[in-house]
Amino acid sequence: MSEVGDPLSTDLAEMPHAEFESHVPYMGLQLGELTVQQERLVLMISNGMTVAAAGRAAGYGTSTAALNASKLPKVSRALEYFREQMREEVRFSRNNAHHMYIEAYQSAANATEMKNTVDSLVKLHGLGTPDTATQININVNTTAKQLERLTDEELLEIAGRETAYLEPK
Repeated sequence: MSEVGDPLSTDLAEMPHAEFESHVPYMGLQLGELTVQQERLVLMISNGMTVAAAGRAAGYGTSTAALNASKLPKVSRALEYFREQMREEVRFSRNNAHHMYIEAYQSAANATEMKNTVDSLVKLHGLGTPDTATQININVNTTAKQLERLTDEELLEIAGRETAYLEPK
């Protein structure tokens, strides 16, 4: 659950009524000035829904009714409050990106879109990073034939190893 003044630590659309009421004085409104339906509309719009979709979710009969409600001075003031809160503190974490990629995968129209989403998830979580094992490159001024003629001890010396390296332990 979020703290007062920190609406982004939880999903705004799921904010409990009591928590919404704790924000009301900071909006310049009095308790009870907004109906529960208007509060839901504010939370849904603040969460990124379109006015029409937020209106349906809040229980408005038509998108016009939701639009008219969103233009009411008290509702506009509440919307502006939450917009300002979001401007002050934007949190976009790896978890948010992961959920967005999962939604994109689920709504993918074809296998190519699914593959691209999986590639992005792999990159996001660092699963496709190259192996960090140490690679040793040795430059020797000899040909392959000359290397074939060297003894094991000489080859180990070039590689920087001791002869005991080949002995099983």
